[in-house]
Amino acid sequence: MAANKKITPRRTKTATGLAQETPAQRKTSLTRTSKTLNDRIERLECFIAAAPSVARQQKLARINMVPPMESDQPTYRRTKLSRLPMQQQIANRKRRIRMLIEIGIVGIGIAGLAGWLNQFLN
Repeated sequence: MAANKKITPRRTKTATGLAQETPAQRKTSLTRTSKTLNDRIERLECFIAAAPSVARQQKLARINMVPPMESDQPTYRRTKLSRLPMQQQIANRKRRIRMLIEIGIVGIGIAGLAGWLNQFLN
């Protein structure tokens, strides 16, 4: 859009012009405004009424389309965990971290016990 483009105002009349307007002129301007609003409303109603059939036509047009070629990179799908509420995701993450810590402690205990047995038996 050009920066120096003149923008026409919506209101074509000034305040003094509106004050000097006769009732007959006011009636015709209100009638014209009412007619344009009714036309807009009717166009929107037709658009809303036609929306389901347009969606159906678009869906039918997509039926015979070939899907895009698969890319070399794997697509990552959303797992079941991402559908859980945030509080449950946090709880599951904490549970997994506790499990990893527990496995680490048990592993260190087993390694220590094996080292102690090795030293004791030799």
